[in-house]
Amino acid sequence: MEDLVVLQNPWWADPDAIYEDERVKKALSRKPRIGYRFEPANKVLIGPRQVGKTTYMKLSIANLIESGVSSRNILYFSCDLLRDYREMVSVVRSFLRSTKGPVYVFLDEVTFVEGWERSVKFLLDSPLASRMVLQVTGSTSAGLKRESFPGRDIKVEEFLPLDFKTVSLIFEPRLRNLKLPHELPKTGREFYENALELYPHLEVLSGALDFYLSSGGYPRSIYELLEGGITPETYEMIYNATILDVAKLGRSERIALSMILGLLRRYGDRITLNSLAKELEIGSHVTVRDYLELFEGLFIGRNYFQVKLHDFAPMFRKERKFYFTDPLLIHTFRRLFGRGPETDRIIEGVVGEHLKRLYPTYFLSGSREVDFITPGFGVEVKWRNRVRPSDFPRVGIREKILLSKDRLEFIEGKNLAIIPVSLFLFQLHSASSNLATVS
Repeated sequence: MEDLVVLQNPWWADPDAIYEDERVKKALSRKPRIGYRFEPANKVLIGPRQVGKTTYMKLSIANLIESGVSSRNILYFSCDLLRDYREMVSVVRSFLRSTKGPVYVFLDEVTFVEGWERSVKFLLDSPLASRMVLQVTGSTSAGLKRESFPGRDIKVEEFLPLDFKTVSLIFEPRLRNLKLPHELPKTGREFYENALELYPHLEVLSGALDFYLSSGGYPRSIYELLEGGITPETYEMIYNATILDVAKLGRSERIALSMILGLLRRYGDRITLNSLAKELEIGSHVTVRDYLELFEGLFIGRNYFQVKLHDFAPMFRKERKFYFTDPLLIHTFRRLFGRGPETDRIIEGVVGEHLKRLYPTYFLSGSREVDFITPGFGVEVKWRNRVRPSDFPRVGIREKILLSKDRLEFIEGKNLAIIPVSLFLFQLHSASSNLATVS
């Protein structure tokens, strides 16, 4: 084990060795460059594979060494080969006993190590914890609750595919200089006023949206598309990073693929557990629910539930919707099955995902359905050439936003903001844990 630790930390012998790391070299050579803001705090960073978690750790190590931290006081360890939490604890304790002063510990891909939460709790309760910053990453939140570490100084955060705004800044770096009047818009009018500032850039942002709908938020696919096209190997990588993790968690790959095909067929439709079980010939609605929850835990997609408007109480037993978390997942499964949703439904899912990262997000059902509703406003998506104010259903929502292809208007009498999708999404910049920057 000691040889494996030394092998993964070449900067102990030579601080400049971090710049020979393949992930660091690739990240620093790209233009525009994706960087990450490191926060010296204990964190559990959970997100799908291939979104840049390991690159974040390696770049953070480089930045710490550049800032004057002794390279000998920084531990990185990939936990894929560990059997259980005892080995995790052993690796870190040996490191802590061999160092003095503040240390930084980066443990990568811990969530398939049996009992990994126990090792995190043990390390945080150790007398040595006072001089340690501990950050761990994992690729599934299945079974993990934000209360998993009660009373302990650690945050559980999501590390997700890049959002539309970040991808836009890579697609067109000149957009970085845009300043909006409302940093965190809360009302339809504030979203509209921001959109007025963005409107001169509508053509560029519409192009960025087309790009994002193909690339998604995965760094590898973004740079490949900038250079000409996404390779078959990247789609295979995304497939392996999702479906194979289903198998790792002891579930059936066949049932998972059957579920995904069924969800592609009814993408964005209201579904019930029973109807999906019957359609897919899956034995029980309980199995369907189990896999939908698993897909959410693996960041494959998200469930959207109906809500009661008067008290904003979600109705978990009613019909639900399901959208994939990133467009690249849709294209990956489309290549596999030869079918997928139309663009308007993909855009619905993109809007839902961006809202979900910032707000509790549901949908309103009844005689007139509203695509998404948050505690502050409702959003209706109409991806077509002509939209009318009447396209937003007459329901008891005060703050109303109707998303269009290119129309921008504020209807005073209805308190309705009509905003192009690209100008709206650019404002939904989530402060997720990846803290990505573009330079």
